[in-house]
Amino acid sequence: MKKLLIVVLLIHVVVFAQSNTFILCEGNFNTPNSTLWMLNEELDQITGPIYWDPNVNPLGDTGQSMTIYNNKLYIIMNNSNTLEIMDLSNGVSYESTISLPYAGPREMEVVNGKGYLSCWYLNAILVIDLSTNTFLDTIYVNGLPEDLVYYDNRLYTSINMNPDWSSCNKILSIDISGDNAVIVDTFEVISGPGQILAHNHNLFVVSTYYDTLWNIYSGTSRIDLSDGSVTKKDYGATFNFGTDITLYHGLVYRTYNGGIAPLTDSLTVDTTGQIGNLSNVYSMATYKDYIYFGLSDYTAPDDIVILDSLGNLVGQFQVGALPGSFAFYEVSQNNLSDESKDLQIATEYSLGQNFPNPFNSSTTIPYYIGGESHIEISIYDILGHHIVDLVNTDQNKGNKAISWNGKDKFGKIVPGGIYIYELKTGEVFLAKKLGYIK
Repeated sequence: MKKLLIVVLLIHVVVFAQSNTFILCEGNFNTPNSTLWMLNEELDQITGPIYWDPNVNPLGDTGQSMTIYNNKLYIIMNNSNTLEIMDLSNGVSYESTISLPYAGPREMEVVNGKGYLSCWYLNAILVIDLSTNTFLDTIYVNGLPEDLVYYDNRLYTSINMNPDWSSCNKILSIDISGDNAVIVDTFEVISGPGQILAHNHNLFVVSTYYDTLWNIYSGTSRIDLSDGSVTKKDYGATFNFGTDITLYHGLVYRTYNGGIAPLTDSLTVDTTGQIGNLSNVYSMATYKDYIYFGLSDYTAPDDIVILDSLGNLVGQFQVGALPGSFAFYEVSQNNLSDESKDLQIATEYSLGQNFPNPFNSSTTIPYYIGGESHIEISIYDILGHHIVDLVNTDQNKGNKAISWNGKDKFGKIVPGGIYIYELKTGEVFLAKKLGYIK
């Protein structure tokens, strides 16, 4: 009976999984022409602008970033100083607006139902109760905070500039566990820190800064959270680097020379691993096996381009001006009870397609965790027999990957055929098929 229940569970997960990609077009500064777009799961149809029309009902001025939490899409409008909220529980519909007067909001990280918003003009991080949309606290950071990442029970923020708008070089570690947030550590990185990527108890930090003649410089820093040491690599004056960083197929990649390229242990760029060779790359994100690029000449219409891991074109679509942010929303419905209870998961967890597929020696399974969780990843045969556990441990938020060599829990090579790999945490189950060629 247990084996039969496993098979039913896996079938339900695979059949009902669906996802959408949201694209926020920043628009031109001091012009209310930001737009929101949505790409379907098949990556063959785009819809937009969604809800807001720049000519009739504008979204606002300078769409900065997006965050998805609890079936809601939060859109930060930088120059309009608002937080726009969309309900995703039944399609896409407008819910409400939170006004952030004179705040200059940039990014948001969600921790335990609270939204932490970095705000340049306040030199602070605003804390909002997302269940009531009320303000709870202001965390002053003595500078202009940019990115926010919650990792290993600490909130980290990059301080891009000092209060006088001169270049800064700090990453702050903030303890938010108590009633009052406390800055517990400061790390010095390359000037102009922006995006932060947490991976394997390290923080990778992208930096962009300028000299007095406005020549652009780029660098990457890595903070080892186990001992606090900082490794820096300044690439000098260059136009080759973008401002985005991602974990893709288990490696850290930066936007580089019209595509993405992995970083070595010394933070140099491995140009032999570059994927993509595009023009006018403005933004980049990865999700599962695909790489998403926003291309812009700073005038609408602009394009988004999607590539696979081999650099093949998956899709290209016209959107509004300056596509700068991507947000990925996945819904998984498990009809397992008599009441057909639905479980919806909004980018909290995702399970990517293994690669290569099929395989005959080793394959990699990518997945994403939206918060600290106990994760189990297991392999089953098509009849529901348990083959092996690949992961059974507590893990932090972020993109992950695990390999399988085609062996069972006893170390024996399994027969060739179709297998199911499953991610489980609490009441959440995600599963996909893979092919093994012996």
